[in-house]
Amino acid sequence: MEPNVLHLQDGGGCTLDVQECGGVYFPKVFSVDIISNFRSMEIRADDVLLSCFPKAGTHWFWEILSQLSARKAENIRDKWKGDMMIECCPQSVLDAAPSPRVLNTHVQFGQLPQQIVEKKCKIVHVLRNPKDLTVSFYNHHRALKDMYNYHGEWKDYLHLFLNGLVDWGSWFDNTLSYIRAKEQNPQLPIQIMYYEDMKKDPVAGVRQLADFLGVEADEELIKGICDKCGFENMKTVASEVGKGLIQDGVPQVFRKGGVGDWKNWFTVAQNEEFDKVYSEKMEGYDLPFKYSI
Repeated sequence: MEPNVLHLQDGGGCTLDVQECGGVYFPKVFSVDIISNFRSMEIRADDVLLSCFPKAGTHWFWEILSQLSARKAENIRDKWKGDMMIECCPQSVLDAAPSPRVLNTHVQFGQLPQQIVEKKCKIVHVLRNPKDLTVSFYNHHRALKDMYNYHGEWKDYLHLFLNGLVDWGSWFDNTLSYIRAKEQNPQLPIQIMYYEDMKKDPVAGVRQLADFLGVEADEELIKGICDKCGFENMKTVASEVGKGLIQDGVPQVFRKGGVGDWKNWFTVAQNEEFDKVYSEKMEGYDLPFKYSI
């Protein structure tokens, strides 16, 4: 089956290539068969699911959770988070992975495989301040030319992001889907984590995740995982083993990984526009995002 490729137009007329399947936008390189059927995939009760909107720290948190699950402060070199991503990984590959598995996704809560909810798998949902996330997603789309064929300028990109015209759709809808799921389903083990809090105090963040997973982790293990999952170390490992999305032979997953870079990109007018849309879309939810640390 051929993908239904769309060309989403930014504020200046440049287009971003995605494919549409079931009302959701995905990268055009994803298998149509997999994204059409992943909601019915087989899930194990001891699976841990990491959910993040793109550029919210998926690789970083996947590495942390994987090391915690293995109870070893060692970088995962035989696979990367993309190998365990439910919307692009064949069932046979997932089935071959030993338990406990750390799966990951970018989809909204209501788009998850049904068995994740039925079997009450532990879900870790990571939130990053949306201004830094937007900047990172823009650079991601520009860097991966073969995947997106996007050549637009920053000044025109905000139109795409604020209107959900990017792969995986609206950040606002995605975020609220997990916040509301946690509110409305207290029986489900959902842990909300904030990217900036992990940046500010990784030891406390890793300890919080260990407690959520039920992993007995002493200070040596926690600090060891923090060291191994530092940005520069992970970037080096990715380059050494060729992990991540590749463009022109270079992994394009890790850019800066910081907090506050949005201030170097947003104009006053863009910041005001973003704040206006945010207040409308997120009305009633006062999420504790940090825009600098």
